[in-house]
Amino acid sequence: MSAQLKPGKLNYQDLRDFLAAVEQRGELKHVKGASWDVEMSSIVELIYREGKGHRPAVLFDETPGYPKGFRNLFGTIGSTWRIAKALGLDESMVQPMQLHESWYKKSRDIRGIPPRTVTSGPIMENVLTGDKIDILKFPIPRYHELDGARFFGTQHGVIQRDPDTGWVNVGTYRSMVVSKNTLALHAVPGKHGNILMYSKYFPRQKTMPIAIAVGMDPALWFLSCQTDVPWGTSEIDAAGFIKGEPLEVIKGEFTGLPLPARAEIVVEGEVVPGEWVDEGPFGEWHGYYANRGLLTVPEPVIHIKAIYHRNNPIFTGSMPAVPQHTFTLFLGVADSVAIRRRLDDFGVPGIKGVWSHYTGSGGLFNVISIEQMYSGHATKVGMIASQYPAEMGAYTVVVEDDIDPSNLEQVLWAMVTRCRIERQIQIITGCHTNNVNTAIPLKEKRSSDKAVPLTQGRIVIDACRDIAWKDDWYPISRVSNELRDKLMEKWHQVLTETGVE
Repeated sequence: MSAQLKPGKLNYQDLRDFLAAVEQRGELKHVKGASWDVEMSSIVELIYREGKGHRPAVLFDETPGYPKGFRNLFGTIGSTWRIAKALGLDESMVQPMQLHESWYKKSRDIRGIPPRTVTSGPIMENVLTGDKIDILKFPIPRYHELDGARFFGTQHGVIQRDPDTGWVNVGTYRSMVVSKNTLALHAVPGKHGNILMYSKYFPRQKTMPIAIAVGMDPALWFLSCQTDVPWGTSEIDAAGFIKGEPLEVIKGEFTGLPLPARAEIVVEGEVVPGEWVDEGPFGEWHGYYANRGLLTVPEPVIHIKAIYHRNNPIFTGSMPAVPQHTFTLFLGVADSVAIRRRLDDFGVPGIKGVWSHYTGSGGLFNVISIEQMYSGHATKVGMIASQYPAEMGAYTVVVEDDIDPSNLEQVLWAMVTRCRIERQIQIITGCHTNNVNTAIPLKEKRSSDKAVPLTQGRIVIDACRDIAWKDDWYPISRVSNELRDKLMEKWHQVLTETGVE
């Protein structure tokens, strides 16, 4: 463990404690009487897309047809402050690049703290087995008008175990309601959950134990969405480090898997090789119905063996739609740090900042800021960064350290004024992608009703001034740092009232 970083206990114990702090800060909005059928999710989308000021977490209650107290939560970590709170970062440093830097420094030194196994916890307040199993006892949303079903898993953790090593993986792979006791699991190629199913269990004709936790600790959910937690490292252990103490888990009676003891809802079940069900359609994170237009695709079936839930459970959901500001902000933080750490692993010097833009691109447009140190430096950075995350990174832009990578206006200015197009734009062919890619025609995604491996090109844009003549570059007409400091001191009230910091 780094001498600079020691885990300290966070001042929230679970989702409910976290929400109490969110409400105290004024970032929680209560809504009563909204329907689970498209209405809840659409209200959230409008708040996030068209609302002014901060985007609150939204808690729904008194859903028609459901008991009062069976609640739905959206936007759990949809603001920079809520992300900082969830990860134990400095809550006063919440500008995008401040948040990036804080999480980058903390994430470099994460060491696993294994969970503590307990025999009981709040999740055991209600246990449903046998004929009592009914997943629709919860107000599970239908998210979009063209969705074909209700989806139990959109803000959740799918828990699996490697049958060879015992490693426990927690990932966010969507799950669709099929019936009161079955779900469909959608884990795209390249994800750990997909690899475990199709490389470890199915080839051996081995039934796969599985659990799905909803309303998890925000730190654990944040990690479950990342692709940067390496194979063999459990997100439960990593979350323990972030929290500064072990997470409490209960050994599942039917699966033996570690069930988060303070989650809101947990499902235990199994996936049997060769059993499939039509899944979808579902509006994806990038704003399209991508798999096969508005058709369904076959996915593995989860047979539910038990449902556990707290009294007055909070069902957590994420509303994917045309990319919008702050709704997937936490993914921008997670992916930007993951890209930067990948560059660290390659020993690339001079990295000043990274930002993965989810506003308007869903994470397909990534920007890296560097201090240019040698010829080809920007190209090297762009080529490495373009391959991570695995299925994203369609556009990678490298800028100099006078450009804020989180500021699209500055990035665009650098692209159109510093990039010599015929020399500084590279197209890389044959890169990994998967079937959520909407640039690939439907007929190329499937052959004889079987999935086919997919590839697509990626673009790297060097938007840095040519290092060969940078010292003679045209002067930049903007306020100098020295003048800015003087103005901030003299006109502090006027400038801060208008949002200048």
